[in-house]
Amino acid sequence: MWLALLTCPVAQLSAQTLTVDTVGDSLKIHAPGFSFLKGDPVVRLKDGRSVRVELAALVLPSPGKSPAAATRRIFAVSYDLWEERFAVNTVEKRPQSASHLALAAAEAWCVDQLAVPVKALGSLGRDLPLWIRFEYRILDEDGTTDPSDSRYTLGALIDALSRRRKTDSSTHAIEAGPFRLPTRQ
Repeated sequence: MWLALLTCPVAQLSAQTLTVDTVGDSLKIHAPGFSFLKGDPVVRLKDGRSVRVELAALVLPSPGKSPAAATRRIFAVSYDLWEERFAVNTVEKRPQSASHLALAAAEAWCVDQLAVPVKALGSLGRDLPLWIRFEYRILDEDGTTDPSDSRYTLGALIDALSRRRKTDSSTHAIEAGPFRLPTRQ
């Protein structure tokens, strides 16, 4: 069942849209055309390095409020240099994966793995409207260890030898709503 999008998204990425629907007992989010793998992370992927990204779907009682329900997942993304296709794995006890994907399909697969149980929503969506906030952040910072690279520093050497990973603290998000769950007959 599809839910109607009643307003446009608000956030830094207002040109994008979010839609939601219910699949079984879960609320699924769709973000067609939304890209979270761009810029430096794609360059790193095409250089043969992997990238970890955290995606979160938050259900809000109103814009900017604390989430009433949420789901978060971390994905490891890699790029096959020969086939020029992406592969994605969930980073958890029971991993799931997809491979041989174009960039947009890899991003869509990741978004599709996010589901919020309808039970966790309480009266949101039925009696009260709900808003959705979709967030992502790249967890891997580029830690170059090649001495010929002009970005090579003592700090990078220490991080490389201690196997520390830098984390990009900036989170990017889009928000949309209000939504209502369809009434079941």
